[in-house]
Amino acid sequence: MLKKGKAKKNDQQESGLDQPSDSTEEADPPNRAILAAIAALRNEVTQIKDDICATIDARIQTVYTVLRGELATTKEELQTSISTLEKSAASHANTMGEMEKSASQQSDDITALQRQVTRLSSDVEKLTEKCEDLEGRSRRHNIRIIGVPEGTEGLRPRDFIAGLLQEVLSLDEKPLIDRAHRTLRRRPEPHEPPRPFVLRIHYFHTLEDILRKAAAEKQLFHGGKRIQIFPDYPPAVAKKRALFNRTRELLRGKPGVRYGLLYPARLLITHNGTQISFIDAKKAEEYAERLPTPGSTEMGQKDA
Repeated sequence: MLKKGKAKKNDQQESGLDQPSDSTEEADPPNRAILAAIAALRNEVTQIKDDICATIDARIQTVYTVLRGELATTKEELQTSISTLEKSAASHANTMGEMEKSASQQSDDITALQRQVTRLSSDVEKLTEKCEDLEGRSRRHNIRIIGVPEGTEGLRPRDFIAGLLQEVLSLDEKPLIDRAHRTLRRRPEPHEPPRPFVLRIHYFHTLEDILRKAAAEKQLFHGGKRIQIFPDYPPAVAKKRALFNRTRELLRGKPGVRYGLLYPARLLITHNGTQISFIDAKKAEEYAERLPTPGSTEMGQKDA
């Protein structure tokens, strides 16, 4: 049978019936359909690829156009902003230059004002000291009496005070008083302390005698009431002198120590022949605290 088939095939080839693939496709329809489908699919894929590429190209072109337009707009905005910033920077540079110039001028003015203020402060300090000195000199003949009950002076305060001083200090005669009045403030309530008396003694030596005897008596009484007699200092001087009260208390009773408060407010201390003065109350207090007290070990060693 194989020989018969080969013979038949050879006969067909010889008779010119041998055809290429078309005859095979006609002889095999399923393969032909598959090949046609593959060709159609290939064409469709090509078409889809071309469409996708065209779409992508169109999209890219659109995006490129949009981006280019936006970049152009942004560039214009940036250029405008940069131009504005350059103008603003130039304006600020001018302003800074003016400010530097103004600051330099103000610095010079402040320096000049500081020199002037320093000079004026020095002048004010000198004038203040001079005013205090003049006020103190104007009060050199004045004394101040504290503790005299209100209303006891009657209608003639000069005569009353003259008699009070003669009685309390055992003076030979009444001192000559130019003026006598209570301090110029409101009349106190019954439970408040009385206003001090301020009086001007006509003769300065009489004033010295009064102050010397008042200091020697320690405590003075009139009508059963304790009174005190002091020089009449200006308020500023009185405050400065009051700062030494603590130091004077510390010095009181210490052996070998003598002290005195000089006008306006300078404490002079003499310890065992050594003299030292203070205008700073704090330093004077520290010095007084370092001095030996009666019965201390240092004093016992010295006595031995």
